[in-house]
Amino acid sequence: MHKVKERPPRHKKLITHGLYLKRAALGTLGFCTRSAVAIEGLAPQWLEIVEIDLNLTKIHHNLHGTRIAHVSDLHLSRTVGQGYLQRCIERLNRLEADIVVLTGDYITYDIRGKYREQVAALLGRIKSRFGTYACLGNHDYGIKVQPRRRRDYMLIRFLRNLRANGITVLRNQSRALNIHGELLRLVGLGDLKVDDFHPQEAFADIPDDQAKIALVHNPRAVEYIEPFGVDVVFSGHTHGQTSRFPPEHMLNLKGRQFHAGMYDVNGTRLYVNRGLGRVGRIRFNSRPEITVLTLR
Repeated sequence: MHKVKERPPRHKKLITHGLYLKRAALGTLGFCTRSAVAIEGLAPQWLEIVEIDLNLTKIHHNLHGTRIAHVSDLHLSRTVGQGYLQRCIERLNRLEADIVVLTGDYITYDIRGKYREQVAALLGRIKSRFGTYACLGNHDYGIKVQPRRRRDYMLIRFLRNLRANGITVLRNQSRALNIHGELLRLVGLGDLKVDDFHPQEAFADIPDDQAKIALVHNPRAVEYIEPFGVDVVFSGHTHGQTSRFPPEHMLNLKGRQFHAGMYDVNGTRLYVNRGLGRVGRIRFNSRPEITVLTLR
């Protein structure tokens, strides 16, 4: 596994040294600044493109070279704006991925549904050769202070908007993709934290010898889907933090077992994406990322 950090060329006419340092400091802290994503490579590019070769023994050689882009945790809200996320999506599209997978938390808190409508339209701009596939995160289900009936209504409307914008939502479901005449199975799980996690339903009737890629928001779910022979699990949720409350080094808290990057969990590969947005707090030493995994 290797990481490719894209750095802009020096361009004195565009930014002064002081402004560069100011934006650099904000990027290190994880703020979603206006210049956080540069389309032409002329401003500080704090968005990190992580490229990984993913070796899966069960896949046919015709699937080798298939590029899967993984995006998570957009958290469209008052603190994570449309402009920033739009630039992230434009950067994603320039990667020309064969498949795009999304692993939840598209909004933070959204009582009236405004942010859900906006993020569905933003996600509809994603381009990929074989489609865009998504699972849900805990924030997408709504906040518990709302009546259950209202939350369910808002979620159903959000799912309809996502599908209307070309996003295939897998909620305890699977989908077989035909790529160059060979099948690649994507399995999407509901969120573990809100008790919408049903792997028995999601993995029903999938042949054991078929390569399976699972999409799940919370990386802890990997411990519950090991028996289903999953080859790799894509997740998010953590924002790259080893504990829920930064700064981590100042607090004596039990750390997360999975917080960022690639893990091997008893033979199942798990990738935890740091996400694009944040949940109303500073992200210490954790840059937003888009991951590109190439099947080998």
